[in-house]
Amino acid sequence: MLRIKNVYYGVSNMEETKDFYQDVLGLSLQFADRDQWAQFKVNGLTFALGGPKEVPEELKGGAVVTFEVENLNKSIKELQNKGVNISRVRDMGSHGSTCYFRDPSNNLVQLYQSSK
Repeated sequence: MLRIKNVYYGVSNMEETKDFYQDVLGLSLQFADRDQWAQFKVNGLTFALGGPKEVPEELKGGAVVTFEVENLNKSIKELQNKGVNISRVRDMGSHGSTCYFRDPSNNLVQLYQSSK
């Protein structure tokens, strides 16, 4: 693992929730992609909001830690060889590639590879 890429919440109302973190809590918006994604920088870390198209339904109201890796396919194979069930592998074009898996306590974890 290279680093923690971000921590994010799955949200059902992107605009209202984004406005809450921006206007009420005073976080500085770093990036927004319509109703799909919004991210804020907080002391060098990224806190983000994932809309309904970006986040599995079972995550609404929960958090996800995203670990950045150099090679997603290699990481997937290594995890599968250790008995980890990988789900929802996605190529997001210029935004990179991701996959999900669950830890032994059933928390959802995401791996991310940059497209750069």
